[in-house]
Amino acid sequence: MRTDGCCGGGTGLLERADGEVEVLGPWAGPLGNTLNIEPLQVRGGVDPEQGRLNRRSRRCQIRDGVREKAPSKRLRGCGRTIVAAHERVEVKLAGGVSHFTGLMTCGLVWMCPVCSAKIRHGRALKVEKGLNRALEMGHGIEFVTLTSRHHLGQALADLFGRTQEAWQAMGRDKSFKALKARFGLRFITVREVTYGPNGWHPHLHLAVITWVPLSVPERGELEEGFWRGWSHQLQRVGLSALRGPGVLVKPCTSTDGLSTYLCKVSGDDGSTRSASMELARSDLKRARSGHRNPEQIAEDYVETGDLADLALLQEYWKATKRRQMMTWGNGLKAHLGLDEIDETDEELAAAEVGGEVLLRIGRTAWARIISLGLRVHVLEVAERSGREGLRALMREIAPDDFWHIVPALEVVPTQGDTAA
Repeated sequence: MRTDGCCGGGTGLLERADGEVEVLGPWAGPLGNTLNIEPLQVRGGVDPEQGRLNRRSRRCQIRDGVREKAPSKRLRGCGRTIVAAHERVEVKLAGGVSHFTGLMTCGLVWMCPVCSAKIRHGRALKVEKGLNRALEMGHGIEFVTLTSRHHLGQALADLFGRTQEAWQAMGRDKSFKALKARFGLRFITVREVTYGPNGWHPHLHLAVITWVPLSVPERGELEEGFWRGWSHQLQRVGLSALRGPGVLVKPCTSTDGLSTYLCKVSGDDGSTRSASMELARSDLKRARSGHRNPEQIAEDYVETGDLADLALLQEYWKATKRRQMMTWGNGLKAHLGLDEIDETDEELAAAEVGGEVLLRIGRTAWARIISLGLRVHVLEVAERSGREGLRALMREIAPDDFWHIVPALEVVPTQGDTAA
């Protein structure tokens, strides 16, 4: 079940926050020092639709494989248990993508690969909107990655805590405050984790908004200021960083689309990527050079049953409990005119995306689908063959009394895109 990440040239996929898939080629060089968005390769090239199906199937398999080992009852019922307010499960189709409604969702962004994809998708949409607004207001945007040196055997909770302490201390440092005032810096911060030959590697990705776009010399000044502040605060908490990979600064530019901006991050080879996806959708990235992200560790455990991988997962779950994946700087949303109330992780995971109801499934038939491991297959049949395909499938699963094909009616307006 393991899928290797991309390295070198070729073509690749970029799934944007709006749900569209962009084919890139040749594939962009790595942004940051450990992660690269995974190009899903199929015979004859890249198939975006097959890539989406592969991701959905893989996430569901991982969730099923770890749910009994996870320290959360919410994950154990996620995608399986019918919520108390419902007596049935519905299969809906929105924009050619099917999904279930009426099921419990856990909303655990660090633990559940299915809910994490939905939550990160929602966060990416908000980031995309905010960065677009910043560009429209004449601001500049820089993409900054902050890392530290680490070694095998260091506890993730300790590294996470020290990294966060160093970043918070930077905000109080007089020199860094002066840098913030000079360029009008405001931040969107995302925390990520990988594991490799040198152990756990927590790091920060920042979308840094400046008053105006920076010149090349000003960008150099910004990078120097970040390096001085970051390296100093790391030393204060007992960590260190190498000059270069410790602080990486990439310029973001805008390309005028049909009616909006798409904020891009420039790569070393001149290619560009969506900044909101790079910032918020670590679930679409595959670690490289011997590193694994937590989803890859979980995938390997499900495939092999390796208890060493299970131990890593349990350490990761414990270290990330109650930690925020993404934070916005104080007053930034108000400055950008993003006045809407933020959804919680649980609300994003449970959000109804609308669509046409194809099938209603009673509790007995749903239990049969669960026991046979056919949840993903039901969704694939709905997308491929619609009502008639579902009718043929359900007749093989349960008596007609326990399910019902819903006749074609007026489609419920879709409120968003499905992410899993």
